[in-house]
Amino acid sequence: MSIDRRDFLRLFGATATTAAFVRPGFAAPSLNHVVVIGGGILGATLAYTLARRGVQVTVLEKSAPASGVTGESFAYLNASTKADDRPYHVLNALGVAGWHRLQIELQGALPVRLNGAIQWRSESGQAEEIFATLRRVQEWGYSGRRIDEVTLRALLPKAVTGPVAGAVLYEQEGALDPVATVEALLDQAKKLGATVRFPVEVTGFDVSGNRVRAVKTTEGEIEADAVVLAAGHGSEALARSIGVKLPLKSSKGILIHTDRQPGLLERVVFGPGITIKQDPDGHFVSSGAYQGSDAGSPLEEQGQRILENAARFFPQLSNARVAKVISGTRVLPADGFPVVGFAGDFRNVYVTVTHSAVTLAPVLARFAAQELLDGVPVDILAPYRPSRFACLPFH
Repeated sequence: MSIDRRDFLRLFGATATTAAFVRPGFAAPSLNHVVVIGGGILGATLAYTLARRGVQVTVLEKSAPASGVTGESFAYLNASTKADDRPYHVLNALGVAGWHRLQIELQGALPVRLNGAIQWRSESGQAEEIFATLRRVQEWGYSGRRIDEVTLRALLPKAVTGPVAGAVLYEQEGALDPVATVEALLDQAKKLGATVRFPVEVTGFDVSGNRVRAVKTTEGEIEADAVVLAAGHGSEALARSIGVKLPLKSSKGILIHTDRQPGLLERVVFGPGITIKQDPDGHFVSSGAYQGSDAGSPLEEQGQRILENAARFFPQLSNARVAKVISGTRVLPADGFPVVGFAGDFRNVYVTVTHSAVTLAPVLARFAAQELLDGVPVDILAPYRPSRFACLPFH
C-alpha cells in the first residue's frame, strides 16, 4: 500500500522523537556477527534491522519461521488497548509507527494493512468504556476519534452492525499476516547477507566470564560476538542456562482462519462479541476470548461457533469454511511488561521477550540494534530491563 510520508510523520513523528529517549551510556562494542535465537516476528525484525546496519546475522529457529506464538497471533497493530500504563502505551505507539516506517522503507512489500481499527458497542455502558479509553489515549497524543453511526456504516459497508450506542476509529492502526510478514522480513534480511537456519536447536552456550563466545547447537558450535534471545517461551530456559532469571507465563485463546473470501474488510473490527480482520490473501481471522478455551468442547466446534458469530455481523461469511482452528498460547512476562536489554552481567547477551511482540517488533528491533551496535542505552526501555527479576527465585 502507498503511505504518504507527511501523514506518517504527522501521526507519530517517531523518528524525530527518538532523540528524546536516548542518552550516552556505554561504549559501543565491535560486533561483526550476531546470532539471533528465534524465528518469530521479533527474531525476523531484529535480523532485518541488524543486517541493514551491516552486521553479519545468523538466525537459529528450532522448528520453522513463525511456527510458534507468532503464527498463532491475531496480529493486531495497536496502542489503543494499552491505556492503563502510559510508558507502555507510548512504546506500543512507537511500534505502530515502526510498521508505517517499514512499509515505506520496503516500498509496501510487507503483507500489512494499516487502514485503521474500528470499535463499536451496542450498549451505552460499554460505549462509555470505549469512549473513556479513547479520551485517555487522546490526552497522551494518540490519534483516534469518535464516529457516528452513519460513518461507521460507510466504513463497514458490508457489515450488519445491529444497534450502535457508540463507535471509535483509530486511523493509524491495522493488522498483518504474521507468517507471511516473518517470511518477507527474513527474505529481506537474507538479501542483506543474513543466514537463516532451521530446524536447529540451541543446546547451550560457551561462556567466558561475562560474555558468550559461541552458541552450542544440534549442528555444532557457532561463534558469536553477541547473542539475542528472541525465542518466546524458549527464552526462559535459555536464560536460565546462563544463570539469568526470565520468568514467563502464558494465556490461551482460540483463533480461526477461514478459506479465502472476496475482499470484504480492510480494517480491524471489534464489535459486540466479535474480533475480526481479513488478511491481504483473503483469509478472515476471528478470535475467541483469551480467557481460555472451553475444555469440554472439541476444538472444531469452538471454531465453528466463532465463524457463526462472525457471520452474524458479516453475512457473506455464512457460506465460508473454517480452514484452520488454532489453540494459541501467548507469551507473557511475569509482570505483563516487555523484557528488553542485556541479560544479567552479560554484555553481549540481549533479551527481547514480550506480549504484543507483533506490535512492538519494529521499535524493539531498532532500539536493540542501537544498544548493541552504538552503545547508547534507550531511556524509554528503563522499566523493562531483565534486572528487575534478579531478586526472584528460580522456579
